[in-house]
Amino acid sequence: MTAANDLDLLNRLLVARTTMQVEAIISSLPVQSLDMYQWDYRDKRIGTWLPGHLHWVPVGRDRGNGGRIKLAGEPTNPIAERLVNGMEAIVELARLEELQKDPDAKAPATPRDAAFRYFGLPRLDSLDRLDQAERSSAQERVLEIRKRLFVRLDHDNSTKQFAVTVRDRGMGQVPALMHETLLSLGQTDKAEKPYLIGVFGQGGSSAYSASEYSVILTRRAAAIRQPGEDAGVGWTIVRQVVPANRRDPYYAYLAEGPEGEAPRFDAIVADAAGFDQGSHFAHVKYDFGGSAAAISHLLYQALNHVLFNPILPYDLFALKDKPEQMLGTAYRLARQVKGADPRVALNKSFRMQPVV
Repeated sequence: MTAANDLDLLNRLLVARTTMQVEAIISSLPVQSLDMYQWDYRDKRIGTWLPGHLHWVPVGRDRGNGGRIKLAGEPTNPIAERLVNGMEAIVELARLEELQKDPDAKAPATPRDAAFRYFGLPRLDSLDRLDQAERSSAQERVLEIRKRLFVRLDHDNSTKQFAVTVRDRGMGQVPALMHETLLSLGQTDKAEKPYLIGVFGQGGSSAYSASEYSVILTRRAAAIRQPGEDAGVGWTIVRQVVPANRRDPYYAYLAEGPEGEAPRFDAIVADAAGFDQGSHFAHVKYDFGGSAAAISHLLYQALNHVLFNPILPYDLFALKDKPEQMLGTAYRLARQVKGADPRVALNKSFRMQPVV
């Protein structure tokens, strides 16, 4: 493909929010049919890899990934997991920048220690307890950090489809490692990094089961890119595969290499599209379950509840272009307590009960 065609494809991937848009992209690509090539269990492959074509490879390169990916309970939980991953990517970027300056720098002991060391942020539920000067300074930092992470809810009126996009401006990944990191299952180095939140490398992938398609793009931040390291964008599309005459559906992504390597765009194309760093996850035709009414309000409440007191703030664009500041329910409760009558212990009354 030419650079112009690559730029057009990258721009289409970045704005894809409906199944029609994603399927139009797939149909324009040289994708090998599942009838011609398919992963089976362990090292077995059905068919022959066709060079120059994209193939569907199981997420995590695990043919039996269906049950693991469908572990999520509430449909908002995978979105919260994606946001946590975004927070970790932002923290890890700061940590890697620190190590470039001082290779012997001791790691933060906890995620909150990292938030304070790298961004000067205390617990978000303590912001209103700071004195005026400290609070003003902290709020400025909150405003700046919110620009690095957002979740966006879109709705297409013609198809009645929802799409959920989580975008972070964290460390990002090089294309050659995308299949071993963002597209892996249960493989992580977080256990040896106490300043990160997750451990098992599993939760965010549950969003695949709530979506018909997922569009993923990632680019390593220039600040931590090593000499000679790929400055391009890795990308792929994830979907569920239901094999004919079998009862074991699985989730697969488009790969350009037989070991599962993801396709990529050159740095010049990424620059032209304005995709500078970080990761982009767009989950298309997202199933929130039940009624579609008041989803934007539900998402606001659910994310504040699940991420009760997040280490970093983020923005929520819920069917509108103006973002909601997301600091967690703990912050909202702390504000209510601050404004309450100090003589009142509870803001809820109870009927008198007999003592027996």
